[in-house]
Amino acid sequence: MSKDGELTYSEAIEQVMLRNGCFAPLKLLYEKIWDFKDRSKITGITPDNTIQERVQRDPRFTRIAKGVYALTDFIEDVEKSDLGYFTIENDEIVFKDRKKPEETERLAKQKVRIGQEKFRENLLEELKSCPITGINDKRFLIASHIKPWSHSNNEERLDTKNGLLLSPLFDKLFDKNVGLITFTHEKRIIISNKISNDNILRINVANNQVIENLEIGGRENFLEYHQNIIFQG
Repeated sequence: MSKDGELTYSEAIEQVMLRNGCFAPLKLLYEKIWDFKDRSKITGITPDNTIQERVQRDPRFTRIAKGVYALTDFIEDVEKSDLGYFTIENDEIVFKDRKKPEETERLAKQKVRIGQEKFRENLLEELKSCPITGINDKRFLIASHIKPWSHSNNEERLDTKNGLLLSPLFDKLFDKNVGLITFTHEKRIIISNKISNDNILRINVANNQVIENLEIGGRENFLEYHQNIIFQG
């Protein structure tokens, strides 16, 4: 809270998210933050840019989709416990099955951990290597969900067709919190224009390059979701 007793931008964003179910698109933040801040006191800055900068840089917020952010603590609970998932309905993000399980919290977290381990084991058996780098040492491979864990129902979370094996750099670029690369049905890698040309050269992959070893079959719908919801073009 500021010296004059008014909420800071981050505190006001947090309140909007709490009221909306712990997440909010930028458009809603731009409109509703003034329920918690006095707009007449804002001078000399562009509020929308400040709001966007706060959700991108403040660790209390996590990007969950294109233009949508959530409270980090809430997302961590969703991903570590069996608390539900996000889905898209009529271009709106909706939270599904938002009831705590009848199991104890410890058992819920154990169930999720076992599910994540099984997903990785099955994906290693099916794909065996990173399609971009060719790395096949499982110590250096990450089981990446295409449709993120927090967006997926229980069946999708364990479906190997909702996964790729990626080396750490490309997993990071593909991850829901970053969304700087995606893949098409034609096995092409699409690189966000938010990565500089110099850094695109450094990662040694060209935009629109065909990734011959990318296994597409059965992954089409998940990849389309990633392109439309996660990728930052």
